[in-house]
Amino acid sequence: MSSPSSRPLRVIQWATGSIGRISIRHFLDNPAYELVGVYVTSKEKAGVDAGTLAGVDPIGLAATDSVDEILALDADCVNYAPLYVDLDQMCAILRSGKSIVTPCGFVFPSALPDQEPVRRLAAACQEGGASLFGAGIHPGFSGDLLPLTVARLCTRIDSVTVQEVADLAPHPSHAMNFDGLGFGRDPDDARANPSPLIRMMEHIFRESMALLAAGLGVEVDECTTEFDVAVAKRDLVVRSGEIKAGTVGGMRHEWIARSGGRPIIIFRSFWKMDDDLDPNWGYGTIKYSIMIEGEPSTTITIAPAEKHPTGDEGYWGRVWTAMNAVNAIAAVCAAEPGIHTHLSLPLIQPVGLVRPAPAQIVRS
Repeated sequence: MSSPSSRPLRVIQWATGSIGRISIRHFLDNPAYELVGVYVTSKEKAGVDAGTLAGVDPIGLAATDSVDEILALDADCVNYAPLYVDLDQMCAILRSGKSIVTPCGFVFPSALPDQEPVRRLAAACQEGGASLFGAGIHPGFSGDLLPLTVARLCTRIDSVTVQEVADLAPHPSHAMNFDGLGFGRDPDDARANPSPLIRMMEHIFRESMALLAAGLGVEVDECTTEFDVAVAKRDLVVRSGEIKAGTVGGMRHEWIARSGGRPIIIFRSFWKMDDDLDPNWGYGTIKYSIMIEGEPSTTITIAPAEKHPTGDEGYWGRVWTAMNAVNAIAAVCAAEPGIHTHLSLPLIQPVGLVRPAPAQIVRS
């Protein structure tokens, strides 16, 4: 457990994809943090100034692709945001005395089917006197903390449905959209052999559902999942690549947790590259919706109040994802060593959010 007192929290950004770049800009602008290191996963980015990577003016801090260099730094916390997690890396970070916040799962690790990685992470936390907290957005905030908060308004709950709509056309990551999720694939092959991120997400979503079930005091009997794809009706050129007509242009995923033989928690995600797909599932624009059936039945929706100046509809969703982890850093650093979830941490109080608008101009 670190005790940074009133000084800025010393942080490291691990990976500089879309979430990492947003996080770097926040660390630079928010006086509650001091960015002391940036780890990158490609040789091309090594040695590049962190400000340049984040799309702002250079700050005099070069990124590195050396794990040893990063582990040698004095820091309170690592914002760990690679596309795929590396358990050995995470354990090394924790053993070095640095806590971790991450949008990459671990929202309720006790629900994972394989507990050996969890035991390794817990041991590393104790060895380094550090903490681990998995954040995310869906799964994560919108799928567990937000429904639990809304549940306080109800006298009875029959079911909870969490639905996400994400427009990934403006998302910059080819590795995530094409290699990870499988956009642009043959639809029959995509259904029969889901891409790596789809398979990984099944475990992560079940973690979030288990956290919600534990918070509601519900015993889950079984979890099922349904996955389907929609195809592009025309050739699409999106920010991260090209999608041919007849290949995967949209995805619909549903997870259902049952208790006593009936659906209690339903998670749905609809990821799209175009509004005109076959079939057209008609979920609309980016948003997160929480629908509680019970007494009283209650619905809450989170959607951007305004468009990003560039027209990138998904940008605010990426900000939500980044900030749900970043804003937990102070609470995680103050916690006792170990693996933490929304059920073990106190109410998270974000630091440094009320401040003047940044002077820096974001170029990317």
